[in-house]
Amino acid sequence: MGNKPRILIVGQGLAGTVLHFSLKQRGISAMIMDGDLPGKSSSAAAGIINPITGPKYQKSWNYDILMDFFVPFYQDLETYIGKIVFHPMKMFRYLSNLEQINRWVYYADREHGVTCHGSFVKNLEEYLPKNEDGTWAEVLNAYRLDLDALFPAYREKLQEENLFIHESMDYSSIDEKDGLLTYQGKVYDLILFCEGFRVGENPYFNNLPIIPAKGEAILIKRKLDVHFMAKNNCMMTHWNDDLVWFGATLDNKATDIKPNEDSKMFLSENYKEDFGEEPKLEKLLSGIRPTSRDRRPVIGRNPKVTNMAILNGLGTKGTSLAPYSAALLVENILKDKEVPLELSVARFAI
Repeated sequence: MGNKPRILIVGQGLAGTVLHFSLKQRGISAMIMDGDLPGKSSSAAAGIINPITGPKYQKSWNYDILMDFFVPFYQDLETYIGKIVFHPMKMFRYLSNLEQINRWVYYADREHGVTCHGSFVKNLEEYLPKNEDGTWAEVLNAYRLDLDALFPAYREKLQEENLFIHESMDYSSIDEKDGLLTYQGKVYDLILFCEGFRVGENPYFNNLPIIPAKGEAILIKRKLDVHFMAKNNCMMTHWNDDLVWFGATLDNKATDIKPNEDSKMFLSENYKEDFGEEPKLEKLLSGIRPTSRDRRPVIGRNPKVTNMAILNGLGTKGTSLAPYSAALLVENILKDKEVPLELSVARFAI
């Protein structure tokens, strides 16, 4: 393979976009294809980077390392597309009882590296209705990537540079011969798959344990500071000048990609409980997250067809995981550097 390998990326969701720009940072202009099929996880995602995980309030896996990658990466990406899409956020987490408060303090006292557990705030009157029952805790070093603005802006740059193919992959049209891959008459050194949950249709990687996890959110007519997020039952954050995003659900058993009326009712009731007012509903969003069995990204080459590789399984933490994961794959395909086993396709039999 030469210094300028001919590369095709399949999928322009978060994984594909980040992988494409990671290659571009290294002077490689890859082609990227996407047929805009429904159900992408990014269709419903707000691009939230939350350093605190789950009900135990622990710092997210590898957050210090991930932050070293994603902050400069998304800043460079902003410069490239000429649009502000990466926002440092004031995030607050509602703690409803003494047990939750004590758990927060426990992990705050034992925190090392990047500080994520902030101080307590009794109420947030400038943003939300006053709540007498519990307290808010500030989450530090939180961010949001505006995916709704990023993807069309990046697509426009791809089209300007004639690097975008607006169609879905026909796997039966891939021809493997003499260490090269031919697709629809064009020769590639590498094909990199970033199809998200649709990897199940890919005959080269369809036995990986990628689990579709449906997520839904609602858009509500309301003004909110672009740098503010708050979470009680669900997260609320800015979407655009007139709308806020509130969500999201998580359903590992859903088989359809369409928005669900039960989810709309569930989210509406949670919004009313969280913030003491009826939501002015504008839209229900729905997407399918690609999660792995062990909740880690899936990165690396197909051991039988080594000029095919995958970046998938970013799950619910995709915005923070994508730049680091893409860097690992780029180092693997360009320098043959091994992907750590806990993230590699090698941990699964394919």
